[in-house]
Amino acid sequence: MKVQKIEIHVSNDDTKYFVLKSGEDYDYYLRCMHEYMGERFYHNLEDDSYMEGVLKSIIENGKKDFNEFLKKHKYKASIKNVYFDEVLVNLRQIHHVMSHCILYT
Repeated sequence: MKVQKIEIHVSNDDTKYFVLKSGEDYDYYLRCMHEYMGERFYHNLEDDSYMEGVLKSIIENGKKDFNEFLKKHKYKASIKNVYFDEVLVNLRQIHHVMSHCILYT
C-alpha cells in the first residue's frame, strides 16, 4: 500500500522524537486493534471520538517509556521540552491518512 506523504511540523527535536515514538505506538495499536476487534475494527477506525481517545492515550502512555525510546535510537531529548499539543495535531494527521488508506483502498 502506498501512503500519501505527510509533512510533520514541530517546534523542536524533542517534539519530533516524541512524534516518531507516537507514530510507532499508533502503528502497534492499529495492528492489535485489527487482530482483536475483527470487523469492529473498521467501525471503530471511523469513530472520531473513539480514535481521539486512542490518540490521547498513545501520548499519555508514551510519556512513561520515552526515555527508553531515546536510548534505543540514541537520541538526546527531554520530555520537559515536548509540545504535546503539536504531537496530537501530528498524530491526528497520521491517523487521517492511515485510516483513509485502510478504509478506502
